[in-house]
Amino acid sequence: MKKRIFTLALLMSVMMLNAQSIKLFYDNQVLNDNDTIFEILYDDENEINTFVGYQNVTGSPMEFRVRKEALVLNEETTDILFCIGECYTGNLSQPISLGANETVPVNSESAFHATYTGCKDAALVKYTFFNTANESDKVSFYIHYSEGTGVRESEPQVSLRAYPNPAVSTVSVDYVAPDNNTFLVIKNLAGKEVYRTSVSQSGKKQVDVSKLNAGMYFYGLESSGKMLCTKKLLVK
Repeated sequence: MKKRIFTLALLMSVMMLNAQSIKLFYDNQVLNDNDTIFEILYDDENEINTFVGYQNVTGSPMEFRVRKEALVLNEETTDILFCIGECYTGNLSQPISLGANETVPVNSESAFHATYTGCKDAALVKYTFFNTANESDKVSFYIHYSEGTGVRESEPQVSLRAYPNPAVSTVSVDYVAPDNNTFLVIKNLAGKEVYRTSVSQSGKKQVDVSKLNAGMYFYGLESSGKMLCTKKLLVK
């Protein structure tokens, strides 16, 4: 009898260790462990946001973190950052507290969201939500970005390069734009525009970044109200 009780207790403890305390939601459905979200990149889209809700399914408060792993990513032309309460340029969030049975829906300001900015480069990123008290208590999902087939027949000719990058005081931007009604735009991580200037169809612009706060920015070409291509710029 004692052996049976001990075996039963051991099995229950293993089940508790393997149980998932966090449940994830996407598009009104539960995300199972290692599910994949597929995002399609079209010509007229320069930014894609993917929102995921989450829930503490236990009856006790808990603390968790989110880890990002870029499995396929061209860092020269594409950037993917994630936000959950605040936005992160790195690969690990700060600890986040959840009350007992607390749910953060997809439409909440505190929901998880990943932001893709780039030039239609395919990417595959893995995100893992894990309990800080027990890292084996976790749930992961993937976001797969791929180029769509329903794109415009004639794609505007665009190229963009900034140097030096990282920049300290000034940065040179070489570009080829689709027409003369194009702007060179720089935005911070919050999406606030910090610089704008009109450009011709091709050339080079010297931009003074000495008054910008140190950190990550995005620069790109805007035509007819749409961003055609965005790349990252680091200011030191």
